[in-house]
Amino acid sequence: MSEMPHTKEEARPGHAVEPAGDPPDGDPQVEPTRHKRKRRRSRVMLTLGSLLGVVILVVAGIFVYVNFVESSIPRVPVKHLVALPGLLGATFLINTAVQAPTGMTPAQAAEFGASNLIMLLHTNADGNGGGSVSIPGSVRLPVPGHGTEPIWEAFAQGGPSLLVQTLTQATGISINHYARVDFAHISGLVDAVGGVNVTVPTATAATGAAAGTAAGAGYSFPEGVNHLTGVTAVNYARDPFITPQDRLERQENLFRTLITTIAADQLVTHPVTTVHVLNAVTTMLAVDSNFSNADIDSLVKQFGSLSADAATFLTAPTQTMGNNQVLVPALDNPLWAAVKNGSLAAYAKANPSNVTPADAP
Repeated sequence: MSEMPHTKEEARPGHAVEPAGDPPDGDPQVEPTRHKRKRRRSRVMLTLGSLLGVVILVVAGIFVYVNFVESSIPRVPVKHLVALPGLLGATFLINTAVQAPTGMTPAQAAEFGASNLIMLLHTNADGNGGGSVSIPGSVRLPVPGHGTEPIWEAFAQGGPSLLVQTLTQATGISINHYARVDFAHISGLVDAVGGVNVTVPTATAATGAAAGTAAGAGYSFPEGVNHLTGVTAVNYARDPFITPQDRLERQENLFRTLITTIAADQLVTHPVTTVHVLNAVTTMLAVDSNFSNADIDSLVKQFGSLSADAATFLTAPTQTMGNNQVLVPALDNPLWAAVKNGSLAAYAKANPSNVTPADAP
């Protein structure tokens, strides 16, 4: 009897069955299929490689652009700063003293909504948070070479150098860096972070003869939570129809809300958002000439790692003597010590009345 031919699925004695999905090399019927698989794998690898290359280029481009934007932030020469390696344990003097145009009467300046917020911002040496102390620009202090004047006069008479010298002399705090924030251009930063929410305890209305002519005129803020966009944030911060003290608290609150919004949402960890934030910052910020791009990067990274409640916000205690607003040494000296020691949170716990209210008027 003749032997029946074996099928592909049968195995002859002593021979293994070739896997159906992996034909033997050299089979003219399967070679084209093998080449197709290799070409598909090559195309996939090429696509992944191209995608990776694009990602690298985009990241590199963002880095170059961020560095360019950081370099475009104005630098100003400032004397009397104390050099410090790194930013941990550093104290920044932040000045928002945008004064009314020369020649305005006090009443006109109030309508103009001039900003006079001065802050000492301190970062803890361990990198875990920090805080700020706000000082009204109307507080009178000995200004070197000019007698006793409101703090904003130190800035008006001698710029940031005299302001640093005046506050160092008054507080005993070594100031390491200086930054000037223009509240008139804060709108871009507010929009860059998607807007911010503030709580207004009592509804306010724009009233008065100058309505429609001054910063903040013509805009009302209802009681409760208000979502601020860039334009309404400027109105909120420079409302000319509230008292200077209330305006100061609003500016403190807006500054704090921006910081906590950035920290809570980890916005600075997103490259695209970082670019938007930095673009906005360049229009409203100037820093001392020793503040390098590496310092900005370090501060951004430190910001990005903070929790929203990591910072403590305080207002320096003041009192009125005659018609002048002055500091209260018995209350303020422990506060200056807390700044120097990085213990603002402990100070706030022991002195809750000096904590800046969360709800500005």
